[in-house]
Amino acid sequence: WLGVGASVFAHWLISSIVPLTSKGRALVGPSLAVLAVLARCYTAFEQCDQSDNWVLHDYGLGHLDPLPRNSILVVKGDIITNSIRYHQVCRGVRPDVRHLDQSMMTYEWYTPQQSKHLPGIKFPKGLYHPYKPNGYSMREFLLENALNEDEPTFLCGGWYHDEQEGGGIPGFILMPMGACDIILPQSEKIGFQRWAKLSKAVLPNATSYWPPAPGIFAIDTWEQVAMTDFWAMWHRRAEDILKACPEGGQLDYIIKNAGVAWGRLQVGFSDIHNRI
Repeated sequence: WLGVGASVFAHWLISSIVPLTSKGRALVGPSLAVLAVLARCYTAFEQCDQSDNWVLHDYGLGHLDPLPRNSILVVKGDIITNSIRYHQVCRGVRPDVRHLDQSMMTYEWYTPQQSKHLPGIKFPKGLYHPYKPNGYSMREFLLENALNEDEPTFLCGGWYHDEQEGGGIPGFILMPMGACDIILPQSEKIGFQRWAKLSKAVLPNATSYWPPAPGIFAIDTWEQVAMTDFWAMWHRRAEDILKACPEGGQLDYIIKNAGVAWGRLQVGFSDIHNRI
């Protein structure tokens, strides 16, 4: 609204200084507008230039690319959903992965509009909402879709709604796998050695996906959120290895795995001593 009357004011100002023809007056407004845009581009170009900003690009790829073939990916959060959707829809990356956003699943339009893009996914009822007559719970959804070992199901960003006391979904457990968690039936057990092998295989490559050093982006930006998540997904595996040590009851296990954890933190961090 600040532009209202600017053209009239400019005509008066210019014509009071230099007499203009009617054609010249008509060019005053557009000329000033172009100059204002160019001035803004000049003063704010460095701040607005995102040509080298690949953080969210790499963030989405880091979640999507390492997943096993034909995976089902259940997510929560705008940054995860949009970065993954960009790669799948715009770039055609990993079309075999079925990507479902939990918050969108709560709308009635989601199932009829999106089911055609999610081959093999079974929706128990009309929408994800356990308290509506035509709604289903996440447990019901997982019972229909998360029991096939050839099509593993992963969770990124946490549950949209906990369905049992203490959190989580009745009858299912989560195990950390790279950037996400694999969803498994509670009765299924994965041994430590198998978990260590699988979780390493789906961990994003630090040299390919690691974002820039901290401090480049403001704390309230999506880029900062992405960098925090990248850091967390790498040190979480080392932390889980340490947590598994006391079960062995041997001190040398703890010492050995502490060294493994330290080695994981050093990957991609030449200045690790300054970060601690």
